[in-house]
Amino acid sequence: MLDNLHEMVIFATVANELNFTRAAEKLGISKSHVSKQVKALETRLDCQLVQRNNRSVSITELGSQYAEYCQKLIDIAYEADALLDAHHGRISGVFKVGIAQSFGNSHIIHALAEFQAQFPEIELEVSLFDHKPKLLEDGLDCWIAIHDDLPEGMVARKIADCRFVVAASPGYIEQHGCPTRPAELVKHKCITYQSNERRFNDWEFTRDGVHQVVNVQSNFKIDNASAILDATKAGAGIAYLASYLLENEFDNGSLVRLLKEWQADMKLPIYAVYPRRQHLPPKVRTFIDFLSQQVGNPPHWDKKLFN
Repeated sequence: MLDNLHEMVIFATVANELNFTRAAEKLGISKSHVSKQVKALETRLDCQLVQRNNRSVSITELGSQYAEYCQKLIDIAYEADALLDAHHGRISGVFKVGIAQSFGNSHIIHALAEFQAQFPEIELEVSLFDHKPKLLEDGLDCWIAIHDDLPEGMVARKIADCRFVVAASPGYIEQHGCPTRPAELVKHKCITYQSNERRFNDWEFTRDGVHQVVNVQSNFKIDNASAILDATKAGAGIAYLASYLLENEFDNGSLVRLLKEWQADMKLPIYAVYPRRQHLPPKVRTFIDFLSQQVGNPPHWDKKLFN
C-alpha cells in the first residue's frame, strides 16, 4: 500500500480541486501526470473514482468516500511531521484562522504580529466574520468564536468570558437623561445586536440577588459589535456593550457607564474551536496557548471594569 500513497495524494487533491489543472498546479506536477496517476489508481482498485468530460471533473459516490480516507492519511502524515517540528521547537506551514470580527479587530490582529514574530515559518491566513462557519468545508484550522452554539463534532477550548456593560454617550444623556433602574430602559432608545443567526433584545441584570430581564424595544439593530459601539458613541441610543470594546471609552469620556449598581448578567463564552482529531496539530495548540496568554485570566480588558 505504501507504494501507492503517491496516487492517493494526487487523487485527494483532484477531489478537493475538482479540476486536473488546478490539482497539478497545487502539487507542482504536470496535468498529464495527474491524469495518469488517477487512472492507475482506478485500475488498481478496479472502480471508477472520477467522471471526466472536456470541461469538468466530478467525483463518484465511491470516489468521495475513498477521498475522505486518503485525506485522513495525508492529515496524519502532516501531523507526524508537525510533531517532529514541535519537538525541535519549530512550527511551520499555513495556519487558517477565523475570528469574530469585532473581537479580532480589537484584540487579536495586533497580537498576531507578535505571534508571527515568534513563529516566522507560520503563514497566517485570517478571516474576520460573525457567522458560524463550517470549519472543515471552509478549510479553517481554528475559529475564535464568541458563541454558545458551536458546530457539531468540534472541540472547543474556552479562552475567556465576554461580559457586558450598559452605556450611552454624554450627548444622549444630556438630551434624554439616564435610566436609574433597568425597567426604565423601555422608555429609551436602545441599540441591539441582531443577525440572521441570533438577536439580543433581552438584557439581563442582577442586584442584591434579584434577577431582572428587560425586553428592550430597539429602533436600531446592528449585526456587528464594533458598529454598535460606534452608533452608541454617536448618540444613537443606549447599548448593552461587550466589555472587550471598552478599555478606554469611559476614561476618555466618549461613553458614560449606566446602571452601575446593577450587574449586566449575560456572558458569552469566547472559544477556540477546532476540528476533532486524534492528534491536535502543534500549530493549533501553540496558537491557542499563545492567545490564552495574551488575553489573560481574567481578561486584561475587564480589570478596570470589574474590580
